[in-house]
Amino acid sequence: MNNRSEHIDNQATMQENEKLFFSKIEIPFDKSRQDVWELLAGKLEEKPEATKIRFFRNRFVTTIAASVLILLGTFSVMRFYSKTIVNPRGQHITVNLPDGSVVELNAQSTLNYHPYWWNFSRKIDFSGEGFFRIAKGGKLEVSSAAGKTIVLGTSFNIYARNNIYKVTCVTGKVKVVSSTSEEAILTPNYHAEIDPAGSIMVKKLENPEAPTRWTNHMFNFTSAPLMLVIGEIERQYNVAVKTNTHLDLVYTGYFSKDMPVEQVLNLICKPFGLTFVKKSDDQYLIVQN
Repeated sequence: MNNRSEHIDNQATMQENEKLFFSKIEIPFDKSRQDVWELLAGKLEEKPEATKIRFFRNRFVTTIAASVLILLGTFSVMRFYSKTIVNPRGQHITVNLPDGSVVELNAQSTLNYHPYWWNFSRKIDFSGEGFFRIAKGGKLEVSSAAGKTIVLGTSFNIYARNNIYKVTCVTGKVKVVSSTSEEAILTPNYHAEIDPAGSIMVKKLENPEAPTRWTNHMFNFTSAPLMLVIGEIERQYNVAVKTNTHLDLVYTGYFSKDMPVEQVLNLICKPFGLTFVKKSDDQYLIVQN
């Protein structure tokens, strides 16, 4: 019993000492217990709503930013994506444009355009030779190094090689613009050629079908430099034709691509007393007798 009484007395003494200790401590806080509980309750009620507002605000900003990036990406693809068609030597191909326009490309010709921007701007970068059948619509522009041709709905032939630029109007009306901004309007059967200085020479063709006979594999030349004719043979047959001397000659005549290349070479060599030697299956040498 004595031990138990002593334990109880000690416990009571400790409790009194704790009360005395805590009564001497001063906490610098001017809020009552009720005030603290009300403040905490208010914070607990406000926090989910504030978090929700911030979540939707951030989500809205993210959605707008993503939409802007998608629009910019789509615009960039539409505006700047281009399609290039390269027709190699020895081939003729037909190209269909987005609006139904058709271009027949001669051998060794290149055409470039923006397919997804076509409804906003019909523009073509072109080199080589092509026969264009343009569907009616807005303005269409075909640009080459030495000039450009502007049309509505028409058909025409363009030859743009080695700084030579020639346009023949077959139907409708076309405007030819040189690199020096000189202009000429062509109607059917009229032909324009831009010289190296940028001047445009216009004439009416006595034989208006001649410039487009290549579409039927026929090639006509009137007082054409012989080297230009040889270049066309190389282009159509995908061969190399060399000469052992400078041939300052002009040629008038024609050849058909349906003829074998050696028959064509004999055709152009014979009037000038020239001969050719076959070096390999795709290489020939023209020599003077």
